[in-house]
Amino acid sequence: MTTISPFAAGSYVANRNTAQLLTLKNQLNDLSNQLSSGKVSQTYGGLGTGRSTALAAQGTLSALDGYATGITAAQTRTNLAVTSLTQVATLGTSARAALNNGLQSVAVNSTAGRSLALANLQTALDTLNQSAAGNYLFGGRDTTTQPVLDADTILNGSTDAEGKPLDGLSEVIKERVEAQLGTDGNGRLAKSSSATSVKFTEEASATIPRLFGFTLTGTPTKTGAALNATITGTNPASLNVSLAAQPTAGDSISFSVKTPDGTSATVTLTAANSADSSSTTSFAIGASIADTMTNLSKTLDNALKGAASSTLAVDATADAATQFFSGSVNGGLTGKGVIPQRVQYVGTTPVGYAPPDPNTTVLWYQGENTYDTTKTPAVPTPALDTQSVQVSATGKVGTGARANDPTIQNVLAGLATMAFALPTTSDANTGATYQTVNDRAGALLSSSDQSDPSIQDTVTQLSIASTRLSNASTTNAATKNSLQNTLDGIEQAPTEEVVAKLLDVQNRLQASYQITSSLSKLSLVNYIS
Repeated sequence: MTTISPFAAGSYVANRNTAQLLTLKNQLNDLSNQLSSGKVSQTYGGLGTGRSTALAAQGTLSALDGYATGITAAQTRTNLAVTSLTQVATLGTSARAALNNGLQSVAVNSTAGRSLALANLQTALDTLNQSAAGNYLFGGRDTTTQPVLDADTILNGSTDAEGKPLDGLSEVIKERVEAQLGTDGNGRLAKSSSATSVKFTEEASATIPRLFGFTLTGTPTKTGAALNATITGTNPASLNVSLAAQPTAGDSISFSVKTPDGTSATVTLTAANSADSSSTTSFAIGASIADTMTNLSKTLDNALKGAASSTLAVDATADAATQFFSGSVNGGLTGKGVIPQRVQYVGTTPVGYAPPDPNTTVLWYQGENTYDTTKTPAVPTPALDTQSVQVSATGKVGTGARANDPTIQNVLAGLATMAFALPTTSDANTGATYQTVNDRAGALLSSSDQSDPSIQDTVTQLSIASTRLSNASTTNAATKNSLQNTLDGIEQAPTEEVVAKLLDVQNRLQASYQITSSLSKLSLVNYIS
């Protein structure tokens, strides 16, 4: 008779006992692992219905850890950017305040103002090269390139790869001022005189209105019968001043000269019994008409040079500085950089501005400088958006900044205007020159905190970004804590409960082993006895 083992008599009971013992042994192993590791299971499959929740929670926790790392780095960058820009804004406001205060004592404050403005300009340029963890803050999307050249190169120039000179700010300003003043420093007016008359003639210009020097326009006024003044001709026009007789003290002539930006300066000369030879307003009545004419010619010369130094030179300095700080190696309307205007000469006569040439001028800004060409005219893309950090699954915070932001450019140009245009001598023109610097530089420096927009607005934007980062960090930390608690409830094995179950299984397993051992020794003889 053949017997099939699994179905042999008594085999079911034996197999069942064996399976129960193995189950208890596996339970004992699982509980031992839980006690040693603190985990319910070493695999997600062992978590049962909680595995889907655990997997989702782990993915979210990993993302939150990534957000936290990005937020920490971004907060450091943003806080440093706020501190740096606040310093630049403070330099601008303090310089503007110094200018206004200096009006009370022009002679004392001019030289000191130049030195202070130059030092502030160098400090501002250095500040704009701030970096965090090796990443520059003010280069827009480009965080690896130093965004601003060193102050010495910016001020004094450099050479290109072929050894050709690249002009710095000081040379660019000098060139523009010389183009406006001319060889004689009187606004590019040519002088001719005789014993009883003097004439100043404009330099012929290819552009109307002219780009360089004074324009003679309008009708002069006079008092008394001895003095005569007329403006005749156009491009070039001439101012003719003559004496028909000896003037009387108090007789005067007045006329206006116009600058390239359209503003006018009025020159008034008054006859006096005595006058200083350096006067810009009074001329002495001499022993003869010829002597008086000599004095009048000298005073008129002084007046035109004074008007030129107090208007043309200051305006040229401010314009050149503004142009210089618009420069950039990258970006612009063409994407090939922004090149400052340079004066174009034919012989010794300035005739306009040369075509952009990056091989003539230091380009102070080296960072990213993209433009939005969908707008007319094209404008720089928002600096805040050039860098951003992911703070949640759907949220980003912009933290970017550029050193060539227009408000920063204005403050730098304002400091440069002070540093190069404040009067260095005390004479009849000092007060007027100082006032013009105060007007032009003050307007540029107002971009630190008074214009719309201003550097302070950028500081506010970055401060708001910092607050958003902080709030996101707090929210993410709370979310992470909640998820971690949920995950722990699924994955973590309670020690007390595991120990209790382990003791129970051990006792059951031990009892099962004892009973199994006893049953294995049972025989008919033992049973009958």
